Formats: sequence, structure tokens, C-alpha cells
Amino acid sequence: MRRALTSLIWFHLLWAGFSMQAQEPSLSHSMQTGERYFLDIDIQQNTHSESINSEEINLYSRMRIELEVDSIGTNKLIYLTARYRDLLVSMLAPGMGIDINSGSGRDQLLTEMVNTLEDSDFHLQMSPAGELKQLSGLDEIFRSMAAYPPMQNQEREVVLQTLEEVYGPDSFGSLFNLFTWVYPVIQPMSNWTNDMTYFFNTKPVKMSNRYMLSKISEDLVTIQGLGMLNALSEFRDTTSLGEVTSSVSGSQTYDFQMDRSTGWLRKCVSRQRVMIETTIVKSNYLPAGLKIPSYTETIFEVKGSKIHTD
Repeated sequence: MRRALTSLIWFHLLWAGFSMQAQEPSLSHSMQTGERYFLDIDIQQNTHSESINSEEINLYSRMRIELEVDSIGTNKLIYLTARYRDLLVSMLAPGMGIDINSGSGRDQLLTEMVNTLEDSDFHLQMSPAGELKQLSGLDEIFRSMAAYPPMQNQEREVVLQTLEEVYGPDSFGSLFNLFTWVYPVIQPMSNWTNDMTYFFNTKPVKMSNRYMLSKISEDLVTIQGLGMLNALSEFRDTTSLGEVTSSVSGSQTYDFQMDRSTGWLRKCVSRQRVMIETTIVKSNYLPAGLKIPSYTETIFEVKGSKIHTD
């Protein structure tokens, strides 16, 4: 009798364990062919440089990325068609003579290029964990815009460079991975790390994101994260200051709310702090070896959902 009772207790404990495992959410994207999703991303970025003129650069950008699931591969890769919608970009840098705002209507070239981006489709492949595996079509769109007739005062170069830094292939890949590659490659895990290449002001840096499964509710999975940015080596450039090298380091915090059913992002607020230390190598008016730090703070506010059609 005692042996039978002990066996019964073990049975219930095992069954409870299996039930708990069954209730645990799969930490991955669960998409079906034909479904549509979106990400609304607002970015507010402020840069302060301790140069001679103490330059200040303020950048605001808004974008809506709409995605449609074309197919699911046998290797579980998710094939998607992407579109930009509701784009707005503004940059104010008085010390550099830059005042750009795509919503003002005063810059015809900027308006035309934004309209071209919104009217174009491009394609990508995403892993179930959310990692961007391949991006195609977006670079061709920017090459076509680079062929626009030249404007006075280097207007085309400034406009195109600004758009490419905000909406170009490298920027898209960085943002997409930041807010979709949230899940571990191997499951189950409650703590994990995803390493990626992140483009900060067109410069590729190594980014290591550490995540923790924080909370599970009936319809949401809460994940918190901390990212560290570091350039693998110094960058060498020729700028208005002369020939310089620069190093990049920084951190980023995340607070994700993910949809438990689809795995797609519902909401995230993320803060990034980056320091760039520029060292003068050769200059006509600054001493070699002079170090000039600059600080950039960026706030990302992201919302997403599956698009339901009647």
C-alpha cells in the first residue's frame, strides 16, 4: 500500500512538471504564411561634442515597418516582404549648417526620396529567434536615389547620407535585430546572450545583448535586457578637423513586452548611451594627440502588433 501511494505521488509530481513545461511559452516567433505585422519606431537622438564649437546635433526619426509573411521555409526561416510607411526625419545641427525636416515641405528633393522609400518593397529572411539572416532590395532603392540629379550646396549628398543613416540597409538591419532578435537560439533558457554587428553612425561595432526572462502573463512575455557596444578597433577618417581616429563604446537597456501567442513585439522602451573619443592624428589647426569626446543619447520607443484583417 505504501509503495502504491509513493508511486501515485511520483506520478502526480511528474504530471505537474509536464504540465508546467507545457504551459511555458515558446521563446520564438510563431508566424503563418499570409499574416501581416508592423513595428512603429520613434527615435530621439541628441549628440553633444566637446569640440571647439561644442557642437549639438538633434535627430528625430519616425518609421512604420510593415511586414507580410511570404512563406515559412523547411529550415524554419521566415520569408517576409517589408515596406516603409509614415516616414519622418528631422536633423538640426546649427554648427554644421544642417536643418533638415522631411515634414516641412520646404525640401523637394527630401520629399521625393522619402516618397520613393514609402512606395518601394524589399525582402528579408528571419530566423524563428528573430535574427535577420538576409536583406535584399533596400540597397537597390538607395542606389536609384543616388542617381538623382545633383543639387546646389551638396544638398543631394547631405539628404541622401541622412536618409541612408536612418533608413538604409545597415540601419534597418541594426534596428530590426535590436527589436526582433530577442529570443535565444537554443531553448529552454531564462538567461541568454545574442551578439550582433550594430551600425552606429555608419560605423560597425560589436554589440552583445544579454536578456533575462522576467515575467510571463496570460498574453505577454516580459523580457529585460542590457547591451554593451564596443568597436573591435579604432576607426580612421578624414574630417573637417583633419585626419582622426575614433573609438566607440556604450550601453543600451531594453524592456520588452512580447505577444505570447505570436512572439511578436508589443512594446519596448530602450535607452542607448554611446561615447565616441576622437583623437587628432593630423590637422592644420589642432595639435596631434588631442582627444575630443562626444556623447550621444538615444531613446527608442517601439510598438508592434499583428495586423488583423476583416
